[in-house]
Amino acid sequence: MTTDRLDMDGFGDDTRQAQLKRAMFGALYGLLGGAAFVLTAAFIDIWLHPELPLSVNWAAFTQRLPLITLGLALVGAVTCWWDEAWQGLLSGAMAASALALIAALLASPVNTGTRVIVLIFTLVPVAVMTLPVAYVLRWFTERHAVALHTNGSGARVVGLVLLALAIGAGCGYFMRSSGRGIQAAQFIHNFLQDLSAEKNPLASVAGVPERSGTPYTMYSTRSESSSEAFEIHIEYADDYKLLCTVILYPGRTPFLSKCQPAE
Repeated sequence: MTTDRLDMDGFGDDTRQAQLKRAMFGALYGLLGGAAFVLTAAFIDIWLHPELPLSVNWAAFTQRLPLITLGLALVGAVTCWWDEAWQGLLSGAMAASALALIAALLASPVNTGTRVIVLIFTLVPVAVMTLPVAYVLRWFTERHAVALHTNGSGARVVGLVLLALAIGAGCGYFMRSSGRGIQAAQFIHNFLQDLSAEKNPLASVAGVPERSGTPYTMYSTRSESSSEAFEIHIEYADDYKLLCTVILYPGRTPFLSKCQPAE
């Protein structure tokens, strides 16, 4: 960053109004980047693989959208509340670390005591890794403050907004499914396209043969039971759902472990 202090009111005084402005714009850029990240992560597989009837994993989307967008908005607000750069960066990194760890630990099966211990001992190391996030949000707010006091401020602000969206979308791109996950989805898709083929394992699954020709969508997730397995979630146009587990070892032909109706 080019300055040590972040002046939003143009007078160099760190007033409460200036603090609120900084926090508001920091939260705005966090919200924009987070929303672009989540939306891109949700739709990237559909865009990259139009040959497959892929769909959005809405369960993951509805969980990520509030957590990531509101989380980054909070980190942006905390980072930019302070006019001193080092105070803002340290506070923002610690806030991002705490949010990430709390979200991860709440989803883990460990007891409360273990969660607290893990949180205490990993807060600072994770904060080091999240420091770039705080830095980027601080940089955007600083550039926004500079733009407000220069000619053509509207165009500069629009450029910053577009850049924030582009960075969020670029990061979301890396949330695409792995090549093996797509291969597992393709494996199941091929079976569903030709149920009359000899030794088709899906031809004997309840509810599948009578839906031959019925449109369906699917998405792939990693299995929780095996590091080499993928869960393929299929939903037909009539809301009938199917869950198939595909085992896919590197360099080997995939095979179907199980496939059954899902709730």
